[in-house]
Amino acid sequence: MKGQQIKIVIIGGNGFIGSHFTAEAVDRGHQVVVCELSDTPPRYAHGRPYELIEGGIDALISCFDDLSDVDIVCHFASSTTPATSNVNPARDIEENLVRNILLLEKMRSVGKKRILYLSSGGAIYGTPQYTPIDEEHPQCPLSSYGIVKGAMERYLELYSVLYGFQSAIVRPSNPYGPGQNLNSHVGVISTFLDCVRRRVPLTMYGNGSIIRDFVYVSDLVSLMIDIVEQGVCGTFNCGHGEGVSLRQLANIVSEVTGSKLEIHHEPARSFDPMIVLLDIKRAKERVGWVPSVTLVEGIRKTWDALIETERR
Repeated sequence: MKGQQIKIVIIGGNGFIGSHFTAEAVDRGHQVVVCELSDTPPRYAHGRPYELIEGGIDALISCFDDLSDVDIVCHFASSTTPATSNVNPARDIEENLVRNILLLEKMRSVGKKRILYLSSGGAIYGTPQYTPIDEEHPQCPLSSYGIVKGAMERYLELYSVLYGFQSAIVRPSNPYGPGQNLNSHVGVISTFLDCVRRRVPLTMYGNGSIIRDFVYVSDLVSLMIDIVEQGVCGTFNCGHGEGVSLRQLANIVSEVTGSKLEIHHEPARSFDPMIVLLDIKRAKERVGWVPSVTLVEGIRKTWDALIETERR
């Protein structure tokens, strides 16, 4: 479908990743329908044309009969994070698995079988048995969030076998960039930068030796758009392919912002693996995608955007 206009339903289109995806999809000439709980516009739409379904997945299910010309559903929404999901696993299952299966059933009933699902490149694997982690790595998640993401992947595989669904799954490492929610429980880079901006101590869990792989939001969006346009199916890790410790990350943030970080250490958390580094070879070989934004460059872009927002 590369080179053709595609009609895309984006679940979570006004979220951090969804906003960037929405803007890029419209800029590439595609027709976009944003499905969200509220009528808050995508932060990076900037007047770009899109349709809105207000009311979330329940509303989308109710009106899917009227979307006969939709080509693909891109699902980026989750009501929990790895840090919050264990508080109420039953709610996590109800909101992020059961409701999604109802959506798949509705898609099946109306003959719409293309879906891109944003999974997890960290929580789903748990403590790595080897690194870098490829897509065949065993899944031993340490949170309800990771379990639910894995279960949703299994259902997509089931629907592919039973009903001919064409599904693509993207497992990002740690996405970051402009527009990430500073008050959420995800996004360590944005959290670090916000601490610098507010001149408050940074809370670091453990001694800073935890290693993570970070991917700038435009690189993640680029992979997902390429998958949509090429009609690719399968499961793909998405990271930068290089790891950095939280201690090193704090040093980079200090260099970029010109501010010394005051760090307050808390005990390590049980659900945080010591190292998560993704193997991104499959995305390179099958999609022709490569990340282009370095960590220093991405942090600088994120910091500049944060300061610019504060000035407005």
